Amino acid sequence: MEFPGLRDLTAGKKILAENFANWTSGNEIIDNFIQEKQLDYRNFDKAVFEWIPYNELIGIKEIGKGCFATAIWKKGPLFHYKNENEWVKKSYEFVTLKFLYDIQHITDELNKIESYSKYDVIVFGISQNPDTEVYLLVFNDICFDRYCKKCGNEYDNICYKWCKECQINQLKNDFTNWTSGNIKLDDFIQKMQLKIYEYNILFEWIPYNEFIIIEGLENYTLAIWKKDSLYYDKMYNKLERRSNKKVYLKSLYNSQEITDEFLHEIESYLKNNEIFGISQNPDTEVYLLVFNDIYFGHYCERCGNKYDNSFNIWCKECQINQLKNDFTNWTSGNIKIDDFIQKRQLKIMNYDDTIFKWIPYNEFIIIEELEHYTSAIWKKGPLYYDKKDKKLIRKSNEKVYLKYLYNSQEITDEFSNEVLIFSMFKLNINIILIFPYFNRLNHI
Repeated sequence: MEFPGLRDLTAGKKILAENFANWTSGNEIIDNFIQEKQLDYRNFDKAVFEWIPYNELIGIKEIGKGCFATAIWKKGPLFHYKNENEWVKKSYEFVTLKFLYDIQHITDELNKIESYSKYDVIVFGISQNPDTEVYLLVFNDICFDRYCKKCGNEYDNICYKWCKECQINQLKNDFTNWTSGNIKLDDFIQKMQLKIYEYNILFEWIPYNEFIIIEGLENYTLAIWKKDSLYYDKMYNKLERRSNKKVYLKSLYNSQEITDEFLHEIESYLKNNEIFGISQNPDTEVYLLVFNDIYFGHYCERCGNKYDNSFNIWCKECQINQLKNDFTNWTSGNIKIDDFIQKRQLKIMNYDDTIFKWIPYNEFIIIEELEHYTSAIWKKGPLYYDKKDKKLIRKSNEKVYLKYLYNSQEITDEFSNEVLIFSMFKLNINIILIFPYFNRLNHI
């Protein structure tokens, strides 16, 4: 079939139709499909879909696990370029071959051709190996940017060249290579692995001897995971490991028995996508959840709840507990004042809220008596939340002002309301002070 000097699109399509009798795939369905594609050809700089004799393909090299191959097509594809209004045959074109092993589903594969063409993938035609009788779709060479080399399906994540089906098959093949020692837990882990929906999330069983313990925290243990977590390597299109990853281990106490309630607890943690897997201490038989070290950028390492303010790494519940635990370490000597201060402390809403406190008078160094106030240096200083240490610490030697509350020998509701009014404002001094002034029977 030649197009010497031919420029017109319609005339070229007529030559294509006249050439139907000069070729056959040996399969009527395929022949009809190719003929319809050629008669419907509208150029747009795409190639004419053709039957390609196998002997026109040279230098065939298989890639991956027999789903694809590369080759040189001697005659090359046929194009009609709209702008130049001419037919061009590109000889010795580098092409990609996709093997179609299941002849029973050849129609399904042919129907997919339109979907391939939505992208920059150009389908040149179809061929057949005469020895194996396997059909091949012939593409341009950029096919691998969108399609898995192992199975030929479109990547679920094209940017990372990740194929969900192939990763699931890899995980399934590995099921016999590990066990937690508990059938129910093994089944749970396997089900979680088969539910993967992203390239970078994988829950697994982790032997305890893969950890190097570094430090025991309040509710967690800091460790180095020697083998490290599985991650998807887009260069090699498979799961790989990085070594020596810092992780946090959370003990699940009373977990010697694998109950449905226990498994539901584990599953609740999986929603945050920052958990690597589960392990077990062989000495205590306690199970441990293994967290990514960035997990605690969002979740409190003391209680496990999500931070109320993740930017400042602040957990309201833990700060309230810290204040509660300190109630027995101080007293004003007056139950009503103690109760008032405690209630104010437990009403904190934000990390930078003023911590209203009882302050012993001997913590002050008086500087100057003013008309209505006294300036002083507070040696211990006010409490504030430090996000680095994730706890309340003191800012020592803070300059403060003391306001006298005269006629306050009796702690009345009126007295409490006056203090409350002051404590509702965040003043520059950052704190409202209440303490006994022993030289006068008043409060400051």
